[in-house]
Amino acid sequence: MLHNPTSAATSSRPDAEEANVQPTSRPVLEVRGYRLRAADRHLLTLLCEHQVLTTGQLVRLAGMPERTVQHRLGVLYPAGLVSRYRPRVAVGTSPYHVWLTAFGAEAIGTRPPEPWGEDPASVRTVAALSELWLDLRDHGPEVGITLTGWRRLPNGLSYADPRTGADRRLGADAELSARLGGTEVRALLFARIDRIPPNRLGPVLTRWSAYLAAAASATSPGLLIAGLVLTRTERRRMTVLDAASGVAGATERVAVAAVEPSAGALAADAVWRTAADPHDRRLADVLACVAEAGR
Repeated sequence: MLHNPTSAATSSRPDAEEANVQPTSRPVLEVRGYRLRAADRHLLTLLCEHQVLTTGQLVRLAGMPERTVQHRLGVLYPAGLVSRYRPRVAVGTSPYHVWLTAFGAEAIGTRPPEPWGEDPASVRTVAALSELWLDLRDHGPEVGITLTGWRRLPNGLSYADPRTGADRRLGADAELSARLGGTEVRALLFARIDRIPPNRLGPVLTRWSAYLAAAASATSPGLLIAGLVLTRTERRRMTVLDAASGVAGATERVAVAAVEPSAGALAADAVWRTAADPHDRRLADVLACVAEAGR
């Protein structure tokens, strides 16, 4: 269930703590003349940079005690500056997934955010990007990957079509650079593939594969290029892999993982698969296979 206190459409079964929140066309902090604290601005800026974050990720990134982060979110949410969603899980309780509202973006003077509340699947996969990055940042060498670079790509990647020279845009969400032993690897991550209808997956994967192949040929000989795709469910993952199996270059260069049941498994566990290999592999092993295929 998605929650947005700034919307006229309220939940028919709100959480107890949210039951008394009234819809408003203006953020409550503005109505009350409240000035944002430094901690509030820090949290809003992190959400602007990473788009969607869980409460646990905000704690790790903000460098604040968990109690402080929870308290500030408890102010920012009913004020209409952030929205949040708690996915249903089979066992236990999922953390809240939090993102900026238009009011929150205005409060820190940044661009209007995407309407994440309309896309619950991407809420999970986009948050999983940050989980993967944080796990590689903090524990990468333990799983065989030394992270050397990371950047989010809120507007994708612009590039020139190698055949026509026309300006194109690749719908990538992030880029990582890493070392596997003595091998340098660059990987583009795609976290919003669940938005794409199944009958459009083939053309989209063809475009990605063409970009990855062109990028690989344009870089130094020791740098390998891979595409990492995050889907929400195992069923969707298999649909993407089936589509990739019919795309030249995508079978070995594009690996897919599902973020359910745990995004925390992406860095270390055998949850990645390419269309060329029927077995799930660890991320380090998948990247090593891409490196081998690129030689």
